[in-house]
Amino acid sequence: MEQNSIESLDRLFKSYNYNVDKQSNQKVRIYTLRYGMYHAAEILLLDSKYNAAPIKKEFSELGYATEVKSVTDKKDLEEYLFEGFFIKTPLGSELKNRYKHFVKKQLQNLPEGSTYRYIQSAYDFLLQDPEKEVKENKSYDGISDTPLIEKINELLVNSKGALFIIIEAAAGFGKTCTANEVLNTFSTHDSKKLPFFTELSRNREARVFKHILLNEIDEQFPSGIKQNIVIEQISKGRIPLIIDGFDELISKESNKEEVESMLTTIVDLLKEDAKIIITSRKTAIFNSEEFVNSLNESKNDFSLARFEIKEPTIENWLSKEQIQIIKAGDFPIDQISNPVLLSYLRNITLDRLERYTNDTADGSLIDKYIDYLLKREQVRQNLKLSNDQQLKIFRRLMRFMTEYNITAESKETIKEFLKEFNIGILQESIKGYIAEEKPSIEDLVETLSNHVFLDRKSGDNVGIINDFIFGLLVGENLIYGKYQNHLPEFETILPQDFAYKAVQSFKVQNEEKRMKLWKVFNSLNFNYDTEFFFIIDYFFLKKFEREYLNLYLNDMTFKGISFEGEGAFKNSSFSNLTFEECHFDLANFENCSFNNCSFYNCSYSGGDHRIFNDFGIYASHDNNDFIKNIFDTFQNEDLSHKEHDKLLNEFIVLREFFGIGMKKPKAKKISHLKTSLSEYPSKDLSKIINALKNKDYLYFKDDVGFLSKKGIQWFNLNKTDK
Repeated sequence: MEQNSIESLDRLFKSYNYNVDKQSNQKVRIYTLRYGMYHAAEILLLDSKYNAAPIKKEFSELGYATEVKSVTDKKDLEEYLFEGFFIKTPLGSELKNRYKHFVKKQLQNLPEGSTYRYIQSAYDFLLQDPEKEVKENKSYDGISDTPLIEKINELLVNSKGALFIIIEAAAGFGKTCTANEVLNTFSTHDSKKLPFFTELSRNREARVFKHILLNEIDEQFPSGIKQNIVIEQISKGRIPLIIDGFDELISKESNKEEVESMLTTIVDLLKEDAKIIITSRKTAIFNSEEFVNSLNESKNDFSLARFEIKEPTIENWLSKEQIQIIKAGDFPIDQISNPVLLSYLRNITLDRLERYTNDTADGSLIDKYIDYLLKREQVRQNLKLSNDQQLKIFRRLMRFMTEYNITAESKETIKEFLKEFNIGILQESIKGYIAEEKPSIEDLVETLSNHVFLDRKSGDNVGIINDFIFGLLVGENLIYGKYQNHLPEFETILPQDFAYKAVQSFKVQNEEKRMKLWKVFNSLNFNYDTEFFFIIDYFFLKKFEREYLNLYLNDMTFKGISFEGEGAFKNSSFSNLTFEECHFDLANFENCSFNNCSFYNCSYSGGDHRIFNDFGIYASHDNNDFIKNIFDTFQNEDLSHKEHDKLLNEFIVLREFFGIGMKKPKAKKISHLKTSLSEYPSKDLSKIINALKNKDYLYFKDDVGFLSKKGIQWFNLNKTDK
């Protein structure tokens, strides 16, 4: 065998921490490994005629487990080592155990006899090949066409080379469930792959994503398997990497450099046949022109697949009989539109559901659910703590998490906090036990650390079990004045994502509690962005009465909403929104754009003396000439001070999607197109973008446009004449 090939074999075994024995030569290579009390020797014959019997005997007598193999193909050796170190170890059998644990966790908050079922949802899908050419851009209903998990598996099986999958969704839309379903589809017996699954959370120590990832490797793999081996096998595709909750590391305070560093760490792994999946809440980061183009400019070649899970409907969760009972009781359906609550309702009897909806016309069904959880905890863990006492303890824990801006902490730290800040309640509780059952304070704290409200997160950390309970505790701290009493200037401390979880959780509370929360956010000086205040106005008031400046909204559906009255929208952008039977007072909009939106049975008024830029519509569609009428109503902006030789055309617009030299296409935000082509009327730009989209020359992901292969071909055919 040539020297280069021998050196390659040596590097392969050294990567698994083997040593090259000094007896190795051109005909035989001997690799030894000492791991604790286990000693192994791999004897590789480079010459099939070489007699390895003496060497095998020598190492066997020294206590080594010896294996003699003839070298045929380096790839076979790679598979052999990977199976020995990963597949044929307890790591392989842990795959199914992890999923079983996940299912068990989903069921622990539900009535006895409940079953877990993955809820199928509609989703949007965008696929780009290694050249970043759009191969598919389509919406799926997930039921009559390809379900989400099946689509993801098709990609994992059929994609050649490295693949980066981003799964985005709002809180509670199924990101974590989807990640675990993908994990469950892997079989070490069939695929010879071992997924590496990590669920992220914010804690006080971990701030640099690269360190977090390396720490997770150390946590999940035995000490004999070093980080470099795992990283190499990720790149080779034998260890698909699944990162759940990427957004946990991103807060409103995160700077651009931190986020770019996180993404760079992932992109650096996208080599050879790497398969990396991340889940995240919907965030502008992944739809920024900078993010898209940074992926395009990476030195690594990889395909990019983006899934956006749509909000599951009530029909996805509940049977026809269950929905009929709810409607018959005139129960406000929008007050149960939360996955945690829907999962509970799906698993109770029809009799109980009917009783609940009849007895809770005020919308306090959530109170019954929390009451169920806490009373069951009293029985399950023999807790002598009332519901109010349990809630008080965990509201205090939430204030601790808020102060340090964390979502998880080590179990020991959690226990120390529970003991130190609740000693009075705990001592009083112990008096309620009979003598032979009386626990110590430490016993009671250990019991509370296993409470239904808590769950194990990444590493050995513990955090709140889900966003719904998390938001409930934040919201109660707010409406009961607990933050105000215990955390001075708390409105400058409370992270916006914590507040957002409270809003999402309180959507299913009764009107009185919803309005209390709304008043807290509107009576104090919270430094949150405009989107947050629009969200609470929409969810809690269903009307808009303030000025919304620099508002950016994406991926929402509005049904029967009137955008009129005192609410004013200025310098705002709306992307990938669906409006059904909505009315717009155009006088309330100034310098706003609607990008890649859908308008169904919508109407408008107040269009006199307005210019197109005030209600600019780009790459959108309707079902009743709404857009055409808008075009006819609005005047062009005054461009008399600007001169250009010719009218705007399709070639000029497509040219904006190429960088210097016009060789490789780039993504482009509609807002940037408007800026770079500001010498032309915005109405003309809108018409041409719509035409290019209809011809399939352009695809859009929210407000970011991509050139299709068809568009590139048309551009190249026409650029010689320009």
